[in-house]
Amino acid sequence: MNYMDYGVPLGRRFRALKLWFVMRYYGREGLAARICDHVAWAQELASTIAADARFELCAPVPLSLICFRRRGSDEANRELLDKVNASGEIFLSHTALHGRFVLRLAIGNHSTTRAHVQRAWELIQAAS
Repeated sequence: MNYMDYGVPLGRRFRALKLWFVMRYYGREGLAARICDHVAWAQELASTIAADARFELCAPVPLSLICFRRRGSDEANRELLDKVNASGEIFLSHTALHGRFVLRLAIGNHSTTRAHVQRAWELIQAAS
């Protein structure tokens, strides 16, 4: 009897198990709907950021990651990042893009709602 033919590979990580559980829980349609919501909310937030003269988008937003910055110095953007993250309500990350400090907001948690994305923008505005 060869146990590798009957179960999770012994001695190796079963990476597909995590995906299997997600697919089993949401189903194909449910997962597709969740991803579509996140992409739509990112597009909505990107439009809001682009309409605010204090901010600029720094990269296209084809999926659910928004790269943006407050117009001004890198130091001002670092301070904005620290203020927003200190609130404990949301977490922004950062990167360097074209030699500038850029803020990153990723929408991807399964429990994220449109209200959470709107609240994130409120916190960003209040901290700037």
